[in-house]
Amino acid sequence: MFFGSVKKLVSISSKCVLLNPLRGFKRLIDIHPNVQRSLQQGDAVVALESTIITHGMPYPENIETAQAVEQLVSENGALAATIAIINGRIKVGLTTDEMKQLAAKNHNEVIKCSRRDLPYLVSTQGCGGTTVAATMIIAHMSGIDIFATGGVGGVHRDGHITMDVSADLVELGRTPITVVSSGIKSILDIPRTLEYLETQGVCVATYGVPDFNFPDFYTRNSGCKVPYNLNGPKEAANLIKALKELQYRSGILIGVPVPEQFAANKNEIEAAIQEAIYEARNQGISGKQVTPYLLAAIAKLTKGSSLEANMALIKNNAKTAAQISRELSKTKKSYVFSGEKKSSKTPLVIGASILDLSLTMLDDLPKVLDGATYRAKPTESAGGVGRNIAEGISKLYGSANFISVVGNDQLGRSLLKMIPGQLKSLVKIDGESSTSLCTIIFDKSGDCKIYLANMEIHDNITPETIQQSEELLRSAPIVLMDGNLSLETMERTLRLAHKYQRPVFFEPTDMRIAQKPFNLAKTLTKQIKFISPNIYELRTIVEAITGETLPTRENNFQSTNILLEEARNLLKQVQDYFDCIVLTLGQQGVMLSLKGEIAVSGKPLFDASTGSYLPIREISKNVYAMRFYSAPRVEGIKNVSGAGDSFTSGFVTALLRGYDIKNCVALGFLAAERALQSRSAVPSQYFTDKNEESTNLQKILKNLKEVTL
Repeated sequence: MFFGSVKKLVSISSKCVLLNPLRGFKRLIDIHPNVQRSLQQGDAVVALESTIITHGMPYPENIETAQAVEQLVSENGALAATIAIINGRIKVGLTTDEMKQLAAKNHNEVIKCSRRDLPYLVSTQGCGGTTVAATMIIAHMSGIDIFATGGVGGVHRDGHITMDVSADLVELGRTPITVVSSGIKSILDIPRTLEYLETQGVCVATYGVPDFNFPDFYTRNSGCKVPYNLNGPKEAANLIKALKELQYRSGILIGVPVPEQFAANKNEIEAAIQEAIYEARNQGISGKQVTPYLLAAIAKLTKGSSLEANMALIKNNAKTAAQISRELSKTKKSYVFSGEKKSSKTPLVIGASILDLSLTMLDDLPKVLDGATYRAKPTESAGGVGRNIAEGISKLYGSANFISVVGNDQLGRSLLKMIPGQLKSLVKIDGESSTSLCTIIFDKSGDCKIYLANMEIHDNITPETIQQSEELLRSAPIVLMDGNLSLETMERTLRLAHKYQRPVFFEPTDMRIAQKPFNLAKTLTKQIKFISPNIYELRTIVEAITGETLPTRENNFQSTNILLEEARNLLKQVQDYFDCIVLTLGQQGVMLSLKGEIAVSGKPLFDASTGSYLPIREISKNVYAMRFYSAPRVEGIKNVSGAGDSFTSGFVTALLRGYDIKNCVALGFLAAERALQSRSAVPSQYFTDKNEESTNLQKILKNLKEVTL
């Protein structure tokens, strides 16, 4: 069975940073969905370089440190986005497998990648560990404000003769990103480096150092002072906010001293540096190989103590950067209710949150209920059509706003734990009503046989609740509502959608309530541009719209031809009322009814760059199209309760991305397939990265059968 029965969250300037570069580089960059979602929501994100994996440390310390650093970022309230180049793809946010892939490569298989190396690696499909400079460029291109590293490059000790100056310094002078490091690497000429940074217009500050002494990587005091000191994450966040508001094109360097217990003895480390430099010269080491050679030689000379300090300072810097990023995210989110500064690309979902208790029969289902005890396997999960769709869209598209309600009871507390954090802020906790509980009974083959549920709490999603979220609705590219809402709440939602000309996607939910919104005035219901009923819900909708009672059917559409013929007859009666009807036909697939311009063209329905709905032109009163798409075969089905909701999530995500109808159907099928193969109604993760999604989407499209009826 395929289906079951059933920013500006960021400021305007940072929005430009995120969208404009990616518009040109979207074919080169893979931003991990978790990173994309966090950026769109204004959550804390910290960029991390990958030379620590490829060149900075020996194996296995490299992979262990990289993973520990990511974990520290997470523990301190931010999301880590390690950046690298893999097979010519720019990766923002590495998966575990990608990190291991980099760590396993020999040095001659992976380039230490700075600004100058990026075009070459992309063109030759090579692999690279990004330096400070390259990481800054890519992080800025992706909309990330903060980058944590060990130490930045600088002017080499004989740089006044050789002109060997790190590209990191030039990048700090022209890329507006904040770099959190333990100062400048001790192997360099720190006074000249600070002078160069001043010339480049880089704001340099210490962190938690009242005497303004700048750190020098292995030790806490380089002997050089800087003009400013930041006393904690809030001061640092305010500094970054000011840089963005000034629209400077230069960055900030924050020097965080290595933790005192790991700091090296200054005399001992200087002696080791001098010896390592002497050995490098004798061996003819030059260019980008100098720094990794010196770091390795110093670690050997200090019997590992410098490596221990290196690992400790990197972790401390990541922790500090995460805390600063978390503070900065608070300033970003202050834009949420600031009128014109709201995002126009976050869809709004309004609907039910339900705790699902699924019972899969281990015994044969009895033909009649006889009071006997039958064995069943229970599974508890978060459900509700609105909730499932909101979670699915947030994972596939990257963001969603969700209005719902749960009770102030044990069931409600359990359900809230299962709702992703980014969807909780608008979920109302009602102290007077019980959380909705749905018991679903499946037979041994996985077919749903009965639903038992208490749904009364959803009447407490009131018109006033919707009115309080008027700004969210005004800025949403699309509003989705499920059939569990009261008629009064549907009316208020449609009035606001009409006021702001926002398209509404109605998910009927159940044949008993599918007709509900169509009892309202047509001036309101015309805002419902999309519906996604099954065949039984469609019959109810047809009756409500036409005012005629349809004859009772004697069979359950056991023949595909009979099912399709019934679907065609029903769709014809209401095809003029909606821009797009997505009729779900169970394991057979879906049938679409399209009106006007989209019936004869491949034109997308949304502008992906602005999130705007593109009104359908009625070429002629009689231009319609019906298309049937067979559902792909799915192996390893584990659960059928959320497949239809995931189809809707995938379909809507594709709409908002500006895909044509066929691609929308394909992504819907792909999302439904992942839901069928998951134990929960919505998979914990649909795809590991954009490449996986793209590859599987192409497979679906290749085999997708489209029949025009």
